[in-house]
Parts: sequence; C-alpha cells; structure tokens
Amino acid sequence: MKIRAFAFDLGNTLVEYYQREAFPSILSESIRNAYDVFSNFGSVSLERAQAIAITENFEQPDGKVRLLQKRFDRIFGLAEQTPETVRENACHAFLQPIFKCARKYEDSEPTLQMLREKGYKLAIVSNTPWGSPSYLWREELQRRDLADLIDASIFCAVGGWGKPVANIFQRLLQTLDLAAVECIFIGDEPVWDFEGAVAAGMPAVLIDRIDKHRSHNGMRIRNLEQVMQILSGRIISDSFTP
Repeated sequence: MKIRAFAFDLGNTLVEYYQREAFPSILSESIRNAYDVFSNFGSVSLERAQAIAITENFEQPDGKVRLLQKRFDRIFGLAEQTPETVRENACHAFLQPIFKCARKYEDSEPTLQMLREKGYKLAIVSNTPWGSPSYLWREELQRRDLADLIDASIFCAVGGWGKPVANIFQRLLQTLDLAAVECIFIGDEPVWDFEGAVAAGMPAVLIDRIDKHRSHNGMRIRNLEQVMQILSGRIISDSFTP
C-alpha cells in the first residue's frame, strides 16, 4: 500500500535534548526548581525530595504512564489542597532544565517542509519525560517552529499509555484517519520507536544520529536527509512503497 504519512518521535529525532546518562543531573535541577515552587505546600526537605525522586525515576514495564503530577505528590508530600495553578507552575519549572538543553537538528525543519510540500500527512508521536503534561510540549513545538509543519501531535500523557504500547500508535492512526501500513514511523529508540511501531503494523525506520545501533536489523538512517533516499527508492524496504 502506498505511504500517505510520516510520523516522528520528538526527542533526539527532531530535537536534541539529552542522552539517558545525562538525565540524573538534569533531574536534580528539575527537582530543585519544582521544590522552590512548592515551598509553601510541601512537607519534606529538598534533600529528602531529591532522594525520593531517585526512587521515582523509572517507567512502568507495561507502558502505563506515570504522570508527573502524581510523582510530585509522592516526592514533595503535597497537601491535598495545593492549588492547581501551583502544580502547573511546578510542572513548567520542572521542565525548564530539559527545554534549556534543546537544539533543533538542522535537517528537521527542511525535511518536514519537503514532506509537506509533497502532500504527506505529518505527525509527532512522543513519550514525555516523567509523564509531563502534553500542553507544555505543544508549547515547546511552537518554540522550535515545528507546530505549523505538522498535522497532529500525540503525547503519552493524554492517553495514559506511552511507546512502545500499541495504544499510542493507534491514536495516531485514528487522528490521521490512516491504515497502519500507510504511515512510516521514524524514531531514535529501537524498542520504543522501531519495535513499537512495527508491532502496531506500521513500517518503521530507526534514526541513529550517533551511530550506536549498528547491530539493528531493520531500516536505519543516520540523518533525516536520508528520508529523500527512502522516497526515491535508493533506500529500499520490502515493508512499504513510497
């Protein structure tokens, strides 16, 4: 079946944020930021909050999203009457060290523009760090000048399930009104992105910008400029027809 759409992961696919080994130091700064916002509502010291945060730094094996707001309750011992505006401000503060790392890849915007001009539907499908709110990531897409280049953005916090679970890919297909085989998924994680998309019936491409997945058995590209080679047939897969 002919391809009608491309969907992309966000972090380290379209925008560089951090590698996993750098996250502990980022998390420490994020917790300090949130602690300052919750200073009049929490019941633990910053040192204790940092220690609890380390125990919270995992995701569910079944892909169920562990929401940032719920983690805040456990980390900071928040009072039930903590105002929603304070919680929202804390979410924003928590994400600032992550957003501060951001660097949009030079090939991201030109590739999206090229695909849009060729008539393909475009989407971003992404897990968010610690189940952080989708609306803050949509604001991030605006800051990176990506929002106007896509037709849909799907983030894990809304549906409650993240990649590699099929639910998030099914939401994408329902949103774009496509069959799975009509949409190529491109992402940087072999399990979350590639295997997750393939399990949902979608053709998938692994983008390996730093050449760390040389043993990957599926289609692999080093940059988004190679999407043109996929479209021209110079990179060929039996699983889809450009």
